[in-house]
Amino acid sequence: MLNEKILKEILNIPSLKSEITDIHWKSQESDANSILFYKIINDEKSKNIFNERIQNSKFAWLITNLDHPSRPKNSSVLAESEWPRIQKMILDEFYPVPNLKLIAVTGTNGKTTTADLVLQLGELCGKKGFSIGTLGVRENHKTILDFGLTSPSFIDLRKFLNKYGKGKDFCVLEASSHALVQERLYGLEFHMAGWLSFSQDHLDYHKTMEEYFSAKMLIFNLLDSTATLFVPFEQDELFREIKKSKSNVSKARVLNQKLPLFFSTRFNQNNLEVAFELVEKTFQVKIPDVLELLIPPDGRFFIRNFKSNYIIVDFAHTPDALENICLGIKNAFPQHKLKVLFGCGGDRDRAKRPLMGQIADSYSDKIYLTSDNPRGEDPEQIISDIMSGIPSVHKIVKIVERPQAVQRAFSELKENEVLLLAGKGHEDYILIKGIKHPYSDISEVEKFLLKENNK
Repeated sequence: MLNEKILKEILNIPSLKSEITDIHWKSQESDANSILFYKIINDEKSKNIFNERIQNSKFAWLITNLDHPSRPKNSSVLAESEWPRIQKMILDEFYPVPNLKLIAVTGTNGKTTTADLVLQLGELCGKKGFSIGTLGVRENHKTILDFGLTSPSFIDLRKFLNKYGKGKDFCVLEASSHALVQERLYGLEFHMAGWLSFSQDHLDYHKTMEEYFSAKMLIFNLLDSTATLFVPFEQDELFREIKKSKSNVSKARVLNQKLPLFFSTRFNQNNLEVAFELVEKTFQVKIPDVLELLIPPDGRFFIRNFKSNYIIVDFAHTPDALENICLGIKNAFPQHKLKVLFGCGGDRDRAKRPLMGQIADSYSDKIYLTSDNPRGEDPEQIISDIMSGIPSVHKIVKIVERPQAVQRAFSELKENEVLLLAGKGHEDYILIKGIKHPYSDISEVEKFLLKENNK
């Protein structure tokens, strides 16, 4: 039971007949013994949803950010600015963080790959760890919990750390700009951190690149006094910008080792070099010669060969990520032509669409434009936005339905070509108007190869 004195002091709860045994932020998961934090957006639709949900929810005490006529008696209003501090006090009682080394990775691109490499390298050095990020909660090359976000809510994160951290030596977390601004990592102290890249993304949320950069810089508020943040050796501009105001930043060293095919692209070499630094500096160890044992995380440079061709699936969904992988492919397979299939997500930064079209046009011999996750937008309009950046219209094949576009691209493969399916990576759905329709680029590739090999 949560100490009643604490409840009275921090939440102004006069008395509780039932024991408090948990804390939640989703009304559907709360029960009669829980404290429920429910944030109301200040518009009529959200207030009506609040009214409906609260009538059908159970909780010992409700904390909300706005007063409301339908607010029940067993509730109180707390300023949003106080939520992280108060939630932490309660979470410290119920879900204390085990004695772990915490490592953070941030960046426009590269977070998931680097986090997974840190996890693998740490385990190859004899340390037990787990990761929390885009691929869910992972350990031993598999996802043990998929929560559907890059960074979970503050409450869920603390629960994950408590549940999966017992008996572990370390946890590596992806720190998205959203999570940093929204204080979803509040109160945690990181022993080491990596910042992989910085380029245009999320301007639908941050509005300007300056705001986006400031959001990323918040990671320094979470580093302990001995921590260093590492950036890739080649990221000169990023390093200089950070160095203007922070001293605890360093460049990762270049690795002069023979690397597996997954690291044939320079950006994945950058990710590996930062991962090396994070593991070696965190545990004060020298990583053994184990590179041949490393495997790419789900949907990151997933590569299969077909006759004289290669088919690659990658999560690249920003201009920088698309350019990096296209450039990496051209360097790794200089004798092959490149075909690129991609789309852009709906209800997200529209300004990046023509930029991605321009990049695809610069590197590829043929472009298949299709759907990614259109969400509430018209996929035809999204494709039109992308096409505005492509002067070479003769290169374009436009097919809205992604499964059909992928099959068309397979059927048109000629000798010595690389086909890049970009944007979906590990995802196994296409999100349209709130509904996830089952679909996977990786599954499509595997089915195609199985069919061809059985001919």
